[in-house]
Amino acid sequence: MNNLGLYTGKRFRKAIQHFLLGRAAQSLTSFFLTLWLVRLLGSSDYGAYMVLWGLVEMMVPLSSLGMLEAVRRFLPELAVRGAPDALKKFVGWMTLIRLAIMTIWTIIIAVFWSDIATWMGFSELQQDATLLGLGLIITVLGFRYAAEMLECLLEQRWSQLTHAFMPLGRLVGVAILVISENITLEQLLWVDLIVAFICLILCEYFLIRKLQNLTGIGDLRVSAYEIATFAWHMAGVNLCRAIASMGALRMLVARTLGLEIAGMYAFLQQLLFIVGRYLPANLLANIIRPMLISRKVAGEYEIVGQGIALLWKSNLLIVAFSMVAISISGDEIIELVSGGRFLDTGLFMLIMLLGLGITSQGQLISMVMEMLSYTRQLRLFSLLLVLTPLVVFAGANWGLLGVISGIVLNAWLMNSIIMMWLKRQVNFIKIDWFGIYRGMGLAVLLAALGLFFKDEFGEWSTLIAVIIAYGSGLIIVKPLNSSDVALLSRGIRVPAGLIRLFAWNKD
Repeated sequence: MNNLGLYTGKRFRKAIQHFLLGRAAQSLTSFFLTLWLVRLLGSSDYGAYMVLWGLVEMMVPLSSLGMLEAVRRFLPELAVRGAPDALKKFVGWMTLIRLAIMTIWTIIIAVFWSDIATWMGFSELQQDATLLGLGLIITVLGFRYAAEMLECLLEQRWSQLTHAFMPLGRLVGVAILVISENITLEQLLWVDLIVAFICLILCEYFLIRKLQNLTGIGDLRVSAYEIATFAWHMAGVNLCRAIASMGALRMLVARTLGLEIAGMYAFLQQLLFIVGRYLPANLLANIIRPMLISRKVAGEYEIVGQGIALLWKSNLLIVAFSMVAISISGDEIIELVSGGRFLDTGLFMLIMLLGLGITSQGQLISMVMEMLSYTRQLRLFSLLLVLTPLVVFAGANWGLLGVISGIVLNAWLMNSIIMMWLKRQVNFIKIDWFGIYRGMGLAVLLAALGLFFKDEFGEWSTLIAVIIAYGSGLIIVKPLNSSDVALLSRGIRVPAGLIRLFAWNKD
């Protein structure tokens, strides 16, 4: 395959098709798996299981040490302009080093697992049952690392196939355990481990096959020093992110409030994660990032700025819609999907959704700073994440509500400071605040009306009416602008006439 054709509009649109299909399958199976597990396991075992997976998630940034970001940053450039064999050597060395780091981390955690598990509130039986689950650090992280490389090459078909197989395989495994009446914490972790190992093998196979079809035709070589410098700056960012990651927060809640509360918090996190995956900055990050890097290399900064601004706006509009729904029927929705296990949790979910909006914009800011090589500054700003454990321990005095509120306030503080700094450094990102305010204003109005009428018409009827009103209202308030129309119609070939229904004409 001609390397210059890797990041064309045609491949971009094809990648989006594969991505959306795979992500839909993955989200659907993950949702059913989440609902099933909360009904099958006891409160304490469910909390222990989710906290263990939280440890695995925390190890994503902790074991990366900047290497994952280095892959995202340099792989697209090497794929297009790399010298012969430069891409293969880059992928090979990065894979070996990352595997060595994950193995070392796994051994260290296994040696001290008894003390770590006791600190998190695990019983002796739970400690023994979860020890084998530490193998997930190597299999899950290794599989995701290979999948990231495939996505950097816009090979979404194979990447999303393996991503979708992960929850589907686990779902099938749980079904087998239920049929055999052998559903225990240890057996469940065996299922997870086997499925993750299969995904790792599949991803590595697809990656090797793809690399064999790519031949370097340029002269670009990225020095080990340049990669190491970039990774070193991002390593500090990753260490700070690990402290404030979903997994770390889950472990801190288990420590401060107990395993059962941690289980409830983890369940809300999972629901939030499903919603967050459909925020454009998260949903399309691994497709858009290499495209934006290729445009940046070509000097097309205006297109880069338009793409960032559109992602920023669409994130806020989707979060606003989700918050409207939860503000009206949050308690009922969580009670329904948890099988009646978690009651009166709508307020928790509402605050966590606000935090999702803040952190998703933070991820977008980080992507921009990485592309522009502001990694040293990003590392310095990330030191604010060290405050997260402190606000968790302080907020624990007011229960889970205090913990969640502290986390959100700290995220808002950090992202506000970074955004103010970034605005002084770049001038090609033009945020359409007027369009954002129109969309947000509609959400606030509908939330107020929903709360006023829900006692008279019922939560579910009011919720359905508000959802319909929000979709129709966007046509009236028109949050998009002409730049958004041009970018969407050109990038993913959405009919311009359809987009203009939501676009303000006076730009």
